[in-house]
Amino acid sequence: MKKNTLILLLAYNIASAQSIVEIEKELLYNFTQLNRFTIEGENISDSLAFYNKQLSEKILKYASSSKEMLNYTFPNIGAQYWTIATSPDSKFRIYSWDTQASGSMRFYNNIFQWKDYDTLYAKKNEIEEGMPGGFYSQIFQLTDELNTFYMCYFNSVLSNRDCYQAIHCMDFERKVFNKEFKKIKTKSGTNFKLGFSFDWNSVKYLKEYPYKLIKFNSTTNTIVIPVVNTEGKVSSKSIFYKYDGDYFVKETVKK
Repeated sequence: MKKNTLILLLAYNIASAQSIVEIEKELLYNFTQLNRFTIEGENISDSLAFYNKQLSEKILKYASSSKEMLNYTFPNIGAQYWTIATSPDSKFRIYSWDTQASGSMRFYNNIFQWKDYDTLYAKKNEIEEGMPGGFYSQIFQLTDELNTFYMCYFNSVLSNRDCYQAIHCMDFERKVFNKEFKKIKTKSGTNFKLGFSFDWNSVKYLKEYPYKLIKFNSTTNTIVIPVVNTEGKVSSKSIFYKYDGDYFVKETVKK
């Protein structure tokens, strides 16, 4: 009996490994097809729409059914195809990719995947028509007296010069996902996001990409964003938003 049980466990593990590998192969095929229809800055809109739709459907399908998908590194799908951001507790992931249906302003699709009470969920980010959206490059998390919520690092490319970065606060409970979790207090009121526009020429000397201009100090629960001057240049000065137990509030104390 022990021998048979061992054989069954080995067979299950092999099947699981093959499953996630086959998922990766499927997604890689769609990404290569998507790129194939982008030729020297021109695109075939119908084909791009078809493969983007198919990609969304497949990622949604597997993200809501495959537990391996939540932690798998997808070694054969490079950063030129998509960006994956994973939370420190490995319960939340965001898949982002360039739709290739644009010029200097880049348009993106996103799929949110999360696990709550050992159940997987997935949801496509619905973006208003005509809006470019962006990609999520990193996820920070914070646990207060009530629950754990997430600060997602958002990046948007608006032109050959203009870029935008922000922190988007998100939360989930079972199948209910809140991508606009209002945890930041600004002059305009309580908001779910904190961001800024900038000229990428002022930071192109940085070796890392995506540019990590926003920091989160998990010890002091403080979001640190750079000061940008009127010309869009990123300066060496910073603004600090510290979590007070309910909201991130701008610090008035000079650092």
